[in-house]
Amino acid sequence: MTRVAYLFAGVVVLILLAAFPLVASGYYLALAISLVYFTVLATAWALFSGPTHYITLCTAAFFGIGAYTAAVLAEVLPWAVILVVAALLAIAVALVVGLSTLRLSGIYFVIFTFGLSEMIRQLVAWYEVNIHGSVGRYIFIETTQQGIYWRLLALAVVVFAVGWLIGRSRLGLALRVIGADETVARHAGIDTTRAKLALFAVSSCFMALTGAIMAPRWTYIDPAISFNSLISFEVVIMALLGGAGVLWGPLVGAVPLVLLFEVLTANFPNHFSILLGLIFIVIVYFLPNGVAGLLEQRIPRLRAGIAGRMSKIGEKLVRHIWSKPAARTRQAFDATPVLTMSGLRKSFGGLVAADDVAFETRRGEILGLIGPNGSGKTTVLNLISGSLRPDKGDIRLNGVPLVGLPAHRIAQLGVARTFQLVRVLGSLSCVENVIAGLAFRSPALWGAEAVRAARALIERVDLTEKADVPAAQLTYIDQKRLELARALAIDPVILLLDEWLAGLNPKELEDGIAVIRRLRDEGVTIIMVEHMMDAIRSLCDRCVVMNAGRKIAEGPPSAVLADREVVHAYLGEGDA
Repeated sequence: MTRVAYLFAGVVVLILLAAFPLVASGYYLALAISLVYFTVLATAWALFSGPTHYITLCTAAFFGIGAYTAAVLAEVLPWAVILVVAALLAIAVALVVGLSTLRLSGIYFVIFTFGLSEMIRQLVAWYEVNIHGSVGRYIFIETTQQGIYWRLLALAVVVFAVGWLIGRSRLGLALRVIGADETVARHAGIDTTRAKLALFAVSSCFMALTGAIMAPRWTYIDPAISFNSLISFEVVIMALLGGAGVLWGPLVGAVPLVLLFEVLTANFPNHFSILLGLIFIVIVYFLPNGVAGLLEQRIPRLRAGIAGRMSKIGEKLVRHIWSKPAARTRQAFDATPVLTMSGLRKSFGGLVAADDVAFETRRGEILGLIGPNGSGKTTVLNLISGSLRPDKGDIRLNGVPLVGLPAHRIAQLGVARTFQLVRVLGSLSCVENVIAGLAFRSPALWGAEAVRAARALIERVDLTEKADVPAAQLTYIDQKRLELARALAIDPVILLLDEWLAGLNPKELEDGIAVIRRLRDEGVTIIMVEHMMDAIRSLCDRCVVMNAGRKIAEGPPSAVLADREVVHAYLGEGDA
């Protein structure tokens, strides 16, 4: 089907749904309202949690905020203004909560969001009893069941439209990269804090609007009704069943589960929570990626890659979310060092990993950073790239101080890196992995231009035939090549290679050395941490040797490798 055919089919379905209240009433209209409002909640939840894999249990909190806003302001403000206030209040709470909690991850984030719902419920209950002098509130808003249904249906259309546009923007890509590997996201130039905050606020806004629209349906609400924690769990189960990683997934999960919950509530009211838990276990065990994930495995054409989903409209919608990219200083083609560091120190408790480290890197050279295991080499790379902040010392890139800058700003300034343990975005294709670097560098590339540049970089590291293959299916050496291509996508001023040649067989090692040599011939400035001494001799112009966190030698490879203190550091006193 063409896009026009899909659009026409969607319009027809929407007209039929809008006409439903004209032919249905009573129980069936009430059931339709439940279907639509759970679809909105599950889709709003999946906007944030689907791509990032941050599981939130605070749906009830924002739903309740919207419902109580409607209850408190029902007799004071017009209905349209009430919706605006509910949305703004939810966004404000989401931003405040997000700033303090989105640095958490895993089970800690889940527990906090669940605790947030309970805390807000208790605060509202305390206010109602001790300040307002009642248990709950009556809501007097002139509306009908049909009116509630139509408002929810309109909100559902907006949720899907926003989700469609975000999914085709750099924000959508950022969230997918964050979900795959947040460390890679930061070093690809993505401001992970802004991206997560923006979608958390959008998701919370839709949840609050749903609560505000639903409030008049009950006539009377109290904290137990508005902030019912079961709502949070039901929404998660619906999204997971359908597939939270796909826009239409929550809809697929909401329809059957709303119907099932109706049956369970009517026939097993005292055992509903137990049955809900069993349903959750079954879904997680048998459908970990939901119905949508299962269909994408069976029908590959359903999986739309990033290259086929880029939208200029979507990007224009969210472009103001990002801060202005870090401006790179103009490189002077002379003997001025690209990177200088002095007095660098980093300790972890009583362990000093870097102690008064100082050296510089000249333009176009390969500097080898070598030393025994545990000597502090990777720590130095982490300090340069912003993964760690030094206790003291100075690092400058073309004269610009890097200490104190977040990793994504340092990446935008031109510091690219690979990792000691190879990190690729396994669920994304090779092209999509490289676009992750192109889309957030300074200046950023998007759309067809980004796709062309990504394919050129993949060709540069000899992966042309595997450009559209998921990264998880690549061999070890090819994953290393892909990680290098993603680093090169940043258009680096300096490239940090952390044991990039480790773990390769002799043929792969030969190919890897050839790739690095080609980069040097192209003028790329490189700092490489490596244990392969043949590679160090073959590739490096100079070497810095570290031991126990301190620099012990610096100079040409032949000289430093013959230095008695270096030999002692590697072999010990008896063999030196």
